[in-house]
Amino acid sequence: MISTLIAGTANPHIPGYMRSQGQGQFRFEAVADHSAERLNNARNILGDSPRYFTSWLEMFDCFPQAEAVIIGTDNSEHLPVFREAIRRKLHIYMMKVISMDEAECRTMLELSENYDKVIQVEFELHFRPQFQYAKKLVESGKLGKLKSIYLSNISQSPCNYFPNWGTPELSYGKRIPIKPESRIFRGGGLTDHPHPYDIIRWLTGQEFKTVYAVSSRNQRAHLAVEDNVVLSGKLSDGTAYMINPSYAHLEEKVTERRLIWPKALECNLKLTGEKGYFSCDFSQFPMFTCSPHLASPNRYMLTGWSEVLAAKNLNMLNCFYECITGKRERPESVLNDSYQAVRVMNAAYESIYHNTVITL
Repeated sequence: MISTLIAGTANPHIPGYMRSQGQGQFRFEAVADHSAERLNNARNILGDSPRYFTSWLEMFDCFPQAEAVIIGTDNSEHLPVFREAIRRKLHIYMMKVISMDEAECRTMLELSENYDKVIQVEFELHFRPQFQYAKKLVESGKLGKLKSIYLSNISQSPCNYFPNWGTPELSYGKRIPIKPESRIFRGGGLTDHPHPYDIIRWLTGQEFKTVYAVSSRNQRAHLAVEDNVVLSGKLSDGTAYMINPSYAHLEEKVTERRLIWPKALECNLKLTGEKGYFSCDFSQFPMFTCSPHLASPNRYMLTGWSEVLAAKNLNMLNCFYECITGKRERPESVLNDSYQAVRVMNAAYESIYHNTVITL
């Protein structure tokens, strides 16, 4: 097993990795987080076998023999943790986004040049069969030349369950108004949902050429970050696209976080070509229930969740493991993939702020 450290559990995907117990491939030696609540949650999942730290630097010092690290801190802390992991020659599994600061992204790319360890960035849609099939359709030419792409990556707002995600300085990295004089700041739905920009590049092999984005008044008056955005434009080959990365689904009033109410999360892809059309969604909900006894009484609720690609050998951690052990040549997604997505996301923010089309 690969001796592994977890630096930060702010990213909401980290508990899922902890529950997997490393799939028998990674041994979690220690977890670090400055939040006592998050650290206690990690202890409830992993038990007393790993060691727990409030400082990721202290954790690194106590485990010089570690081979890998999963970086799950707030986005604003990614660069210092990454820099230290590089210095210590660790294999790195980086949560997205790597940073919303493009200069920091470029620094990470520079630090990783000629680095002889594995660096993988989490982009889980690459591992879903429906998106793999979409990629094959595009590459085969069965749809003909693409005319347009629609992609929604919408959800409830995680800011209600993970308050730090509603803090612009932690999610976006700084406090920049979404529009001049606005009391809403960058770091919400657009920052939270980087998948569309990655997936479109991955599917088509094209880059984003133009971006025009708009954002209206928040549905949630209490949020300091934007909860709705829509953007459109053209790819480098002229294909039109439209993307919705909003917190479009309102939350249920329950005592704990639950992904309930149909379409609490979706990533709906629609490809229109000269010869055909294809549509798919990330979420596959096989069962819904309405009952007075459920968490949200008499509401139409998700009670079944698809197990698509739950197998150990078909997921992101296994990809990371196979790259480390030499069974796979390169990770499915790398630093530059996240950087290119971030460039589009920042172009969208600039478009909203200046109310103009941005050309990349």
